[in-house]
Amino acid sequence: MVTPERPIRGMRRTAAAAWGLAAVLLYLAVAPAVWRAVPARLLYEGEAPPAPYRWVHPPPEVARDNQPPTGGAGQIGLNPTGSGSASVLTDDAQAGVIFPHDAVAPKAGVTTAVVRIAPVDPAAVAPPPAGLVFDGNGYRVEATYQNDGPITLRRSVTPVLRYPRHATVLLRWSDGAWTALDTKRVQAALQIFAASDRLGVFAAARQAGGGSSSWLPYGAGAAVVLAAAAAAVILLRRRRVPRAAP
Repeated sequence: MVTPERPIRGMRRTAAAAWGLAAVLLYLAVAPAVWRAVPARLLYEGEAPPAPYRWVHPPPEVARDNQPPTGGAGQIGLNPTGSGSASVLTDDAQAGVIFPHDAVAPKAGVTTAVVRIAPVDPAAVAPPPAGLVFDGNGYRVEATYQNDGPITLRRSVTPVLRYPRHATVLLRWSDGAWTALDTKRVQAALQIFAASDRLGVFAAARQAGGGSSSWLPYGAGAAVVLAAAAAAVILLRRRRVPRAAP
C-alpha cells in the first residue's frame, strides 16, 4: 500500500524528465536531416514552426488565415556632427533597419530624422532578377530630415527581413533596378540581412525552383516525440506500481 506523497511526486518528476529526454534525443537524431529540408531548427524559442508569416499578397494555401503585415516608424537623433545609432522596426517585427552611429549626415537646425517602413508586394514594384523568385514581402524604407527632404547617408545601414520559406539573397530596388546585396542569413530565426549604402525597397528572394513550403517534418517530429514520451511514461509507471502484499 502506498501512503506517503513522496513516491507519487517522484513519479511525476521522473515522468517530466522522460518527456524532456525524449524531446532532446529526437532533436539530436532528427535535426541534421530536417535542417536541410526546413529553414528553421526544431527548437526555436519554444515554438515549432515559427509564428505564421504575414503576407501582403499571400499564396493561395495560406490566404484564408493570413494576417496583414504592419509598417513601422521611428526617429534618429541628430547633433551638429551627425546621428546616433538607432534601430527601426515594423510593429510585427518582420522587418527593420539598423542605423549605425554617424550614419546620417547632420543638417543645420535639424535635431531628428524620421524613418518609415512600409510593406509592399515586391512583384508590384518590378519582376525579380532572372533566376530568382521573391520569398515574402518587400519593404519600402524612407527617411527624411523632420519631414524636410530625404536624408543623406554617409555610412551603410543594415536592413533585416524575416522570410517565410527559403530565402538566400536580399534584393534592393533603387535607381530603377534590383541589386543583390552581400547577404547573410540566420536560418534559426528565418532572417536575412545585408549592408546597404542607400535606402529603397528591400525584398528577400531565392533561386527559382528551390526550396519547399512544407512543414511536414515538424508534424512528424512532434508525433515521434509524443510516441517516445508516452512509451517512457508507461514504462516508468509499470516500474513504479507497487506489488500487492501477499
